[in-house]
Amino acid sequence: MSLLGELVAGPLVANARSSNATPKHRDDYRRAAACAVIALTGFALLVPTVTRLLSPGESLAATIIAALGTAVAVVLVAVSYLIYRAEFPADDTLRIAAWNTLGVVVLGLVLTLVYLYRPEAMPPFVVATVLGVSAAAHVIIGVNDVRRIRAEELATEREKTAVLNRLIRHNLRNDVQVLGGFAEQLSSELEDDDLASAADRIHGKADDLGGMYDKVAAVQQTIEGGPAATTAVELRPVAESVAAEYREAYPDADIAVDVPAGLSVTADDELDRVLANLVENAVVHHDGDEPEITLSAAATDDGRVTVRVADDGPGIPDDEVAVLTDDRPITQLDHGSGFGLWLVKWVVDSYDGELRFETSASGGTVVALELDRAAA
Repeated sequence: MSLLGELVAGPLVANARSSNATPKHRDDYRRAAACAVIALTGFALLVPTVTRLLSPGESLAATIIAALGTAVAVVLVAVSYLIYRAEFPADDTLRIAAWNTLGVVVLGLVLTLVYLYRPEAMPPFVVATVLGVSAAAHVIIGVNDVRRIRAEELATEREKTAVLNRLIRHNLRNDVQVLGGFAEQLSSELEDDDLASAADRIHGKADDLGGMYDKVAAVQQTIEGGPAATTAVELRPVAESVAAEYREAYPDADIAVDVPAGLSVTADDELDRVLANLVENAVVHHDGDEPEITLSAAATDDGRVTVRVADDGPGIPDDEVAVLTDDRPITQLDHGSGFGLWLVKWVVDSYDGELRFETSASGGTVVALELDRAAA
């Protein structure tokens, strides 16, 4: 079925199948009906303008007005299609259609009064042109109105999320400190080796939760910080600094750096945190005693730089990679196991970069970051 047929038939089909339609289908019918209103407005206004445009012997002024009215009517039909394809929520699409109708009705009443007063001054094609301009202007107003409302809703939701985040972080920090203190006390006082070992594991988990607190804070800072104010960042000093930090923290890890001197990318201070998260992830989730990790970078022919963090570990689970690369939606079961890789993704996205996951020759994981190259 053509789009116009779908727009016109949508409401009729909705009535016929209302008992079986799902909420999503009902919203689709409402969107189709709203877009049909805009499309039909354009088609209705096409009739007098095209008729006048095709009439022989018209004056130049009449031809220009008729051509303008025809163009505006065609734009209205095209806009109805674009709005339908944009998949605005049903309520927003209805709001845009209401603005379109308001523009036609209000100005139509005014033009009707003018026509009743002086019929010869308002030929139908002029009325159609004026109504078309009004309808198009009100559709633009409607779209901007929807965007404004959406922006206000997003601002409100962001404020609520920020408050909830702070409350959770505050309670998490306090509870972790208490849990760690109790576990440490139990570990030192228990005589049973198994129980003491269990207390040590509890203390370790408390430390992990404490680290999660810091990561949540970093994620919130990244989300609330807005678009990154990027500059040229030389890769080698950043990579060397991260490698030195984790060599000290994990002496058994072999962390190598293979980054050419002078190679710079468009980034900010968060790049240090991105590489640190990737190295930490490779070390912590390694299943051996001596993990081997390499930080490398190379320029590409298209003005980009590929930064890779490769390891010889067991690899990141496929389902987690699928969620991070948007190949699978986030659900209660599929959401990723930690904040580190999500932080990497969001920071790289803020750089207009790309995050990829590859497999190394040893079967481990290679996390690749595609970033814009910057002049040193």
